Amino acid sequence: MASTVTDGRPRRAPMRVRVDSISKVYSAPSGRQLVALEDVSLDVGDGEFVTILGPSGCGKSTLLQVVAGLEAPTRGRVIFESPPAGAPLTGVVFQEHALFPWRTVRENVTFGLEVRGVSRGGASRRVPAASCAGRP
Repeated sequence: MASTVTDGRPRRAPMRVRVDSISKVYSAPSGRQLVALEDVSLDVGDGEFVTILGPSGCGKSTLLQVVAGLEAPTRGRVIFESPPAGAPLTGVVFQEHALFPWRTVRENVTFGLEVRGVSRGGASRRVPAASCAGRP
């Protein structure tokens, strides 16, 4: 719900992310079950900065993938309360580089636009040359 501040401009309601009892279980072809997350709950308020710490293999990346919508939870849900209209809910930066070695820097930068249906020429026009200055 938008409320109005004294200068007449609408103010958006604070966004909140709720992770509600998330569990994620992977099944191996052998039938063995691997529990990556079990009953994880978390509330993140508007403007909060959260760090997830833990040893290798404890489920940090799995939790982030579930929140980002890249993985479906086995149980539980992720709720975005009062998301800003027209804005993406999540963004992803991978832990390791994911460049295509056969593409130039500019072509790697425009790849995301192309995946969204923008023509290669249209994508190239939308990426300023300065963003790839000094690189092929």
